[in-house]
Amino acid sequence: MSYLDPVRLHFAGRFQSDPVTVNNDVRHFDNARFKPEYQETRVPGGDYKGWWNPDGSGAFRLVGCKVTRVCYADGGSATTPQVDPVVGMWIADANERVAGKLVDLDPQQQLVSEVWGMLLRLSDGERDLFSGRFHVAAFSDLWSRAKSLGPYRGDSGASCFYQSVIGPVDWGSLPDSRFLRELSRAAPQGLLSIRFMLDGYNSSAHLPGFTLGRIVGTLGPYEHHEPRHFVAGRHLLPRVANQAPVAPLGFVPCVVDSRRDGVLADFGNALPTATVAGPLADVGDVEVGYLEADGGFHSLGAADYRRPDWYESTAGIQAFPKDRPLTKEERRALEHSRLAVAVAGQVVLKENEGGVHLRADTFVHRLDAGETARVELYATRYGKPYPGATVVAWHDSSGLQPGVGPGPLGPVPAFATPVEALTFEECVHTDRDGRVTLELHASSPGAPRGYIDGQVYGVRYLLKEVAQLFTEGLPPAFGYNPADFISVLVWDAFPVPALPSWHEHLQPIFQQYANLYPVMGRILDLGNYEELARHTQLLAFAFGLPREDPNHMPVTRALSGGKRRAILEWLRNPGPDGKPRQGTPVPRPAVEPRALAPASTEPQPSTASPEESKTLISKQRRLISLPARLIQRIQSE
Repeated sequence: MSYLDPVRLHFAGRFQSDPVTVNNDVRHFDNARFKPEYQETRVPGGDYKGWWNPDGSGAFRLVGCKVTRVCYADGGSATTPQVDPVVGMWIADANERVAGKLVDLDPQQQLVSEVWGMLLRLSDGERDLFSGRFHVAAFSDLWSRAKSLGPYRGDSGASCFYQSVIGPVDWGSLPDSRFLRELSRAAPQGLLSIRFMLDGYNSSAHLPGFTLGRIVGTLGPYEHHEPRHFVAGRHLLPRVANQAPVAPLGFVPCVVDSRRDGVLADFGNALPTATVAGPLADVGDVEVGYLEADGGFHSLGAADYRRPDWYESTAGIQAFPKDRPLTKEERRALEHSRLAVAVAGQVVLKENEGGVHLRADTFVHRLDAGETARVELYATRYGKPYPGATVVAWHDSSGLQPGVGPGPLGPVPAFATPVEALTFEECVHTDRDGRVTLELHASSPGAPRGYIDGQVYGVRYLLKEVAQLFTEGLPPAFGYNPADFISVLVWDAFPVPALPSWHEHLQPIFQQYANLYPVMGRILDLGNYEELARHTQLLAFAFGLPREDPNHMPVTRALSGGKRRAILEWLRNPGPDGKPRQGTPVPRPAVEPRALAPASTEPQPSTASPEESKTLISKQRRLISLPARLIQRIQSE
């Protein structure tokens, strides 16, 4: 079970994302070279300054999201409150605490932005029918969706999805709703699965709806043995070039529903739109089916995507066949045939040869030196566990970004080096349930980027049979999703001093945060010792909160465990005067070295608008390649 369950609800509305953009440029982390103008909004035609939203709070909110449809276990559905009172209710975030936060992993990896600290509720406006914590998740499958941008720029035409788990939920007093009765029975552990798409985001301050976009999603039951951030089902892939889909459609997850004798396909993040946050573009007849032994396409029916309310009322999910069960022949064929999608009679999406698929569940990690991330990988074959599969993994920085923006700021630091700071097995095998844990071991990188803590890495993983496609020397056009890799931030070791002091240890940490998060200046100047000394209890509370808490400091989650412990020690154990220890001023050079590692030589764009931050940096992804030693190992086995 997951959101792709017969028992599910769909919702639509808007979201607000208010990211701070001063930290979009990695070079702004350099305290010695930071200028006040980097906290100013960029003037059209001028240099980048603080990009398009330097005063952002980091908040992520739902705005006016309502249930558009509920679906029942028998395949029926309701679209009016007269049939089921849940229709028209609100899908909302917290109403008694601060909003969730949108957080990038690193300025050199901004394509896995996570939502932290969000609470989700189903409400009728007066009471909550259920509420629960949204488990931290990163977006995936970013692509250019809108065919026409109109007055908007860059990111407004992009789309991505988030998938996660809510709960355990607190159930309120349930109204007389068939849907809620079925949902609560289907989720006895109190856990719910949710997936939502974001598109139409407005990063242009001069246009109405600044920082708002469209959200459409689905919510259903969840069981603890399932992956949290994707569906372990059937995955239909397009051709890929330059790390982006080149088919008219994006990636489509499916499940074969044996209870309803049909296929549930999710086109929510796969169909293009005619305009920004507008209606779906007409690409021709879109049919779901499977490939027969002779290569022919057997259709199970066409998607109803041309219907005006289809996207908002279904979130792009439809059952195939639409008005009949699968025949016995079709059921047997689906056990060993590849699912596919045809557009105007041409197959544009299909499963891998053999119906195989592999994906990491949690693919974003922050590690202190000495820590280990245990990444759960799930392999499937025709939607069922794939035991004994060989998985290969290697360091791959192709999905990271050297930096954005031209101008006089100088070169950007190199990323993904030294590789020895992140180690793992290059070859692992799935168990009888098709699962395997890839352990990523971190050691201190040794400050390779100088002015920014730690180093960012990418780890690519593929099934051996898919990796073999790379051994011919060129990336294959089919068989993998470029977004399927692991992003890791490894912090430098920071031993906590016995008596941490402001000048010797903490001033650079707080000053960098004051530079990069200017909205905090409305509350207190984090670079000013006297102001901090007057608010030690409040600061100790905020820095001591769990990282998942929406009030956690820093909001960006960009603080190693060692530095956080040093801050708490400094705040909680004052000197003889009752104030945090100041220590002795440390002479600092007027300009510190840019970085200890060689600067990146990657070309940097010079003409795009800063409003295109995600779209712009996605263009910096490079071609994937396997290391020679791994190619030799694959070929020899």
